[in-house]
Amino acid sequence: MRKKILIPLLILFSASLCINGCVQYRESTRVMLEQFADARVENLDYEGRNLRYLSLHRHDTLPTLFFLHGSPSSMSVYNVYYEDPELQGMANIIAADRPGYGFSGLGLSERSVRRQAEKMWKILEQEGYPSPLYIVGSSYGGTVATKMAMLQPEKVDGMLLVSASLAPGKEKTYGISYLIQYPPLRWLIPSTVMVANDEKLSHYQALSEMLPYWERITAPVVLIQGTADRLIFPENVDFAKRNLVNAASVTYKFLEGEGHFLQIKYKDLILEKLQSMMQQNPLSETVVMEMLEK
Repeated sequence: MRKKILIPLLILFSASLCINGCVQYRESTRVMLEQFADARVENLDYEGRNLRYLSLHRHDTLPTLFFLHGSPSSMSVYNVYYEDPELQGMANIIAADRPGYGFSGLGLSERSVRRQAEKMWKILEQEGYPSPLYIVGSSYGGTVATKMAMLQPEKVDGMLLVSASLAPGKEKTYGISYLIQYPPLRWLIPSTVMVANDEKLSHYQALSEMLPYWERITAPVVLIQGTADRLIFPENVDFAKRNLVNAASVTYKFLEGEGHFLQIKYKDLILEKLQSMMQQNPLSETVVMEMLEK
């Protein structure tokens, strides 16, 4: 009997070490500054939690893109965007390690999407509420972005959501997620995986609590989704289209046969959609067009 229990636990522990090497992806402040010489990396203490974020402020007249990563991940997942030469002339950038990831209290879960959104707004308050502001969120980062737009709709000029979890129940939850939430199995799992698991198990309640507030979103919204996404189902886009009743515009792009992880593979498409969104905003249209003509 002991052998039957011990072998699966050893397999799980070995798999966890492999997973840890793959997903506990974060880069130190020193490494980030070496990669992006014109960046600032800040740490903000808010409600007893450290919040780390990166700022690339290129020109006072440029619009700002605020990047939110999925689970498990960190702000480093968007490095290819920060270094993109075309984007350098189009926008300032702020990106954050969401609570529990990167260097924002690694392993310390924040299950409330509202509290996550409030913490992200605290970062933007620290940066003087840049305007115009466009929020880019992938997966559960898209959920937090959406909640941000519900909390302060007047400060959001546009959202681009990639594979975002938006509809209660329209995502895959594996049976093992319920098993590993408790000790001793919890102790064997990498901290970033456990934070993602804690978020996953709170999704239904968090998304249900958001239902009455969709009408508060007034900014243009772009949705990008793979038709073969088995983690966050394509029905999330249909749900968003039905509920974004006051959004200035809602556009969407289904990528045939694609799964969940799209933000790197489809960077050019995402930048194209962002550029189009910014050009349609009279506050940033002139600046963006001037930069593109140079």
